[in-house]
Amino acid sequence: MKLHRGSAHPVPAPSGKDKGSSMTVRVDVIYPLLEEWGFCSSCTTVLEQAGIAGTSGLEEYPPEWVEEYRRFSQLLLTLSQRFGRDVQIHVFDPRSLQGLWKSLRFRVRTYPTFIVNGRIKVVGWDVDRLYHILEGATNSAP
Repeated sequence: MKLHRGSAHPVPAPSGKDKGSSMTVRVDVIYPLLEEWGFCSSCTTVLEQAGIAGTSGLEEYPPEWVEEYRRFSQLLLTLSQRFGRDVQIHVFDPRSLQGLWKSLRFRVRTYPTFIVNGRIKVVGWDVDRLYHILEGATNSAP
């Protein structure tokens, strides 16, 4: 899974199932990411060990925004665990240049929007449809 906010930030590879197929299904996800501020992960570890608690900044947002952000994060985690290496997930913030381009190209007006293999668009929280499309795409991969 990759996260894009202007430049690519790799996220650890999923540890789910791996059929060993030679072709993966690409899913581009367009979703406005909440800005989290704070220290880098190394500094956070040091501060925690020193007993100094930091904040992520999420508590500054309205509760409904935070809940939707967590729902989105959980959905990405579930997709990653369910499909493993068969599905490659890339997240684009529509405020980034790449995200803006994809939003214009695919006429995105609702978030989240999932673009499967650059052809199939799943809009909103229709998770059952997304699973169905991904299962079909991963089963048809060689």
